[in-house]
Amino acid sequence: MESRVRALYKIEVQPEGPAKARRIIAEELSAVLSPSELDDVKLMVSELVTNGVVHGRQEDDTTPVMLDLCVNGQIRCAVRDQGPGFFARVRDAERRGWGLRLVEQLSDRWGMQCSPRRTEVWFERGCA
Repeated sequence: MESRVRALYKIEVQPEGPAKARRIIAEELSAVLSPSELDDVKLMVSELVTNGVVHGRQEDDTTPVMLDLCVNGQIRCAVRDQGPGFFARVRDAERRGWGLRLVEQLSDRWGMQCSPRRTEVWFERGCA
């Protein structure tokens, strides 16, 4: 991959936020990824933005979720929100969502940093 991208996007805390994130990824990466790689990255970003929209804010907070996209030999996406964070239990058999399980399966690496006022979840993925 020869293309370099570094961009930061505000995603409003609205139900259409994940769809906006998928459109951003398609616009930025469709020229440098195969269709199946692009689908995987859109899915991972959509899951992280969904988590940020649903869980990443305090009551009545309208602070946008931030999507940080960096492409420089590999793809790195980070989603930041104003939520207090959580304990990731990807391998547990909880009945909750599958989002982080998908990110774990589709990425090369992923992780999170949490504080009482901010959470960032990120993934990295190489390109063929």
